[in-house]
Amino acid sequence: MKPTVGLDLSCLEVQPETGVERYARRLVEQLPLVAPDLEFVVLIRPGRPAPAASMQVRVVEVPSLLPRAIWREGAMPRAMRRLGVQLLHAPVAALPFRTSAMRIATIHDVPRYGEAGHAGRLSRNRLRLLHALRAAHHIVVPSEATRLALIAAEPAVEARVTAIAHGVDPDFRPFGLPLRRDRYGIPPGPFLLWVGTLRQRKDPLVLVEAFARLMRSGHPPMHLVMCGKALMDEADVRAPLRAAGIDDRLLILPGYVAREDLPDLYREAEAVVVPSRLEGFGLPALEAMASGRPLVISEDAALTEVCGNAAQSFRTGDAHDLAHVLQHLLRDSALKAQLCARAVRRSQEYSWEASARSHAELYRSVLSSRSAPTL
Repeated sequence: MKPTVGLDLSCLEVQPETGVERYARRLVEQLPLVAPDLEFVVLIRPGRPAPAASMQVRVVEVPSLLPRAIWREGAMPRAMRRLGVQLLHAPVAALPFRTSAMRIATIHDVPRYGEAGHAGRLSRNRLRLLHALRAAHHIVVPSEATRLALIAAEPAVEARVTAIAHGVDPDFRPFGLPLRRDRYGIPPGPFLLWVGTLRQRKDPLVLVEAFARLMRSGHPPMHLVMCGKALMDEADVRAPLRAAGIDDRLLILPGYVAREDLPDLYREAEAVVVPSRLEGFGLPALEAMASGRPLVISEDAALTEVCGNAAQSFRTGDAHDLAHVLQHLLRDSALKAQLCARAVRRSQEYSWEASARSHAELYRSVLSSRSAPTL
């Protein structure tokens, strides 16, 4: 009889699809293809979207009128017992307190709690993370940089942490259809691109300030397109442009871009910038590379690991250095072509199939060990 692995996909939202949700969905799609020796059961909440799954995967809606945290402690463990789930994988750091099943959690980054832009040390997210570290029989992280950061924060977990890289969807490629710019208010002409949540630790202001410096330097006019949910006040995001006397209409904030339009958006960008102060992996950077675009990243350890020599880097948080790097890159067509070629080659080292195979190997290892977590 095949061992049964449960996947808690209660994290899925109707839309938009975040990087965490894309990771969870791709596991459901790929795991039955690479691990026919395992049985997979996907657990979802009522009213939440079901992932695309093959006939080899059971998708079970677990009824409950209670909030997700209580659903996870009551309804889900009861369903797991009924379905014979021996191992539960949560693609976020949220595990039930009471279950006889073995548990794996994915921790996507290691927040610096208490610092600006991060939750407090007694926040719900931190308490949930601490429980996951103690309850999980094993922990998955998306990069070696995140593995080392987690071990530095909690040395006792070292033997239970494995880095498994994300993949990239095949429609992120250097060729495709033109972008429907009118959908997002993007005028004709060149633009720089940011993709991600506008929040403090992603450091959007360093990019806006660098863009203002670039425009003041006499660079030909272009736009800055920053796509994603805004967790900051729009006036604060535009402030560096206004302070520099730059027309803030050059900054376009379209919110989330539909998933089907993202590949076209990347392809038409003059360059993509990921200036984050903290990343666990950096999926937008990988998507930009697969799309064959010049990429500029901060010196964040995970971004540097993922991109290798396929991106230009700048000193994290330094708008002057970022403006200098952008100015040099945008004026050097040979450098841009070189980076684009490197980017495509680098992106080919990542796939969701390979990621799923590594997850399946870990499931088998944990199922065979039957050892309790220790911290």
